[in-house]
Amino acid sequence: MEIIKAERLKDPSFSSSLAKLIIGGSIICYPTDTCYAIGTNALNEQSVYSIYMIKEREFSKPLPVIIRDIEAAKKFSVLDIKARRLFERFPGISLVLPKRNIPNIVNPTRIMVRIPEDEIVRAMMSNIAIPIISTSANRAGDPNPYSPSDIIASLGDKLPMIQFLIDAGRLTGEMPSTIFDCIEGKVYREGKYTAKEVMEVYNETD
Repeated sequence: MEIIKAERLKDPSFSSSLAKLIIGGSIICYPTDTCYAIGTNALNEQSVYSIYMIKEREFSKPLPVIIRDIEAAKKFSVLDIKARRLFERFPGISLVLPKRNIPNIVNPTRIMVRIPEDEIVRAMMSNIAIPIISTSANRAGDPNPYSPSDIIASLGDKLPMIQFLIDAGRLTGEMPSTIFDCIEGKVYREGKYTAKEVMEVYNETD
């Protein structure tokens, strides 16, 4: 596993080269708005399978994804005007949406999508227009990882399966994202945004 300092993503040439590797199926650990995540090209079924193996995660538990922007999200999920409005009003919110062009190994019925706020992740995604798996970089059941050393301690012998780790030091551990199910019209988890404020926007008349 190669450890990359987050500052290197400021170099457009390096960021572009890394993006090609991720699109090609490389597995990467990276910082998010909350904890460190592990991810890969969500359209590459073999690489997604490796994520399950690394985490020792049950296949019955679907994987969430991040995507660069709303325009990219439209290609891989069904976005109505209400979902677009939630993405625009609540940066970093996670939305459960009808899926489009997403392998069943990621989620057989729908997809949970987030457009990241974190500057490091946005730099990593700047040259990636496809969804990337975004699940905590730890063995299933272990505490969320907030530093590279947490990842190393949790994943241990699985580290050779990971190609890159973007090191941003210890994260502050901010609140998790709010999860809203646009299919059922309800909040699954309160986080940065409350259920009340999300529902108010969701129920606005067009």
